[in-house]
Amino acid sequence: KMSTGGGRKRNRWESSSEEEESDNDDIKKENIVKKKQSVNIRDGNTEKWASSLSTTAADDDENNENIEQDNEQTTTEKNDNVEIVATSEKKSLVSSSEIISQQNQTLIPPKHNPLLHGCRSVYDCYERLDRLDEGTYGVVWKARDVATNEIVALKQIKFETALLKEGFPITALREIGVLLALSNHDNIVSVREMVVGDAFDKVFMVMEFMEMDLQEAMKRSANSPFPQSELKNMLYQILSGLHHMHDKWYLHRDLKTSNILVHESGKVALCDFGLARKYQMPLKALTQMVITLWYRPPELLFGENVYGPEVDMWSVGCIFGELLTKEAMLQGRGELDQIDKIFKLFGCPTDDSWPGFASLPNARTFRWKTEEGSKLGKKYPINSFSGGQTFLDGNGFDLLSKMLALNPKKRITAGEALEHPYFREGVERQIPRFIF
Repeated sequence: KMSTGGGRKRNRWESSSEEEESDNDDIKKENIVKKKQSVNIRDGNTEKWASSLSTTAADDDENNENIEQDNEQTTTEKNDNVEIVATSEKKSLVSSSEIISQQNQTLIPPKHNPLLHGCRSVYDCYERLDRLDEGTYGVVWKARDVATNEIVALKQIKFETALLKEGFPITALREIGVLLALSNHDNIVSVREMVVGDAFDKVFMVMEFMEMDLQEAMKRSANSPFPQSELKNMLYQILSGLHHMHDKWYLHRDLKTSNILVHESGKVALCDFGLARKYQMPLKALTQMVITLWYRPPELLFGENVYGPEVDMWSVGCIFGELLTKEAMLQGRGELDQIDKIFKLFGCPTDDSWPGFASLPNARTFRWKTEEGSKLGKKYPINSFSGGQTFLDGNGFDLLSKMLALNPKKRITAGEALEHPYFREGVERQIPRFIF
């Protein structure tokens, strides 16, 4: 009886399996789940049936062995189906958790890329606060970044009405290009981005904010000289920024105290690159109508148009002297008067001291009184003055003289100046403390 019953159950599993293979996918899934429930019942019956086989007659052994083999095959098929269901359920759970995880993630918008999205609107991004300054090439505003509350400087590019039809000002394009090439240096003012307004002529450069320029800083402390330790630090920073420019093959061509910015932290940075130009070796002709008159070197005043970094070094020498006395060194009322003041202070050049000077375009045009010998030592004596602070030591005077050599070929370079004993000996450099 047991063997007959077992056989009947085996036939029902086989018929069920055949029906399952012929059904569609949805019915298959239901049958697999139902089979999963029937497995437990079948396992229990199999155990009872197996225990009773030991007392069954010998003539049933062959049938029992066949039944066991069939049951093992059926159980294997059953287990395979159960594993398929379990694997499918596991994959489904993983897939669901991934979807939930993706839904819960905070979407971070990509960083604004001007090349892809264009310039941002100044009205959306910045709140204009105060007007700081107006120069030859634009107006500078103090502003606040509405997203970060950071204070920045907005320089509005100046468009000449008569030249609007000619497009974007070449001086602005030049300055933007120079800043992008050089603004990875601490002593070069950094540009963040370009933003636009609601009209063609409303274009702004967003730059780091620095409280004032060096000229204003000197005015606020006009009654007391800079300590030599702080003066050294300021001059060293100016030379560092300029050396970076020259190393990248750029000339500033408009260095003066109003084009040097200072920060309350003591940082000093070069700015206003509207006249900056890239140069190359061998040197090629450039315009000589550059550099503010009081800081313009004699070779440009005499019409030289082939020049290099030495023109900037003369300007730095004038700034050095201005830091010492807090007044401009050579305050000419015009080009002739400027030449006269230069020769009175440094003496007149000769063929020995400045070979080729006589062949400069304006050397025969201008007339001046012959001055012999330099009087620079009298203007900047190596001694002390009231207050007991050193006015200028020997190394400082030597550096100043080399910056202001009449012969441009004898002028010290920015890199050489940074290695000068003036910065390594005597009073150590200290961070300047500006009055704000």
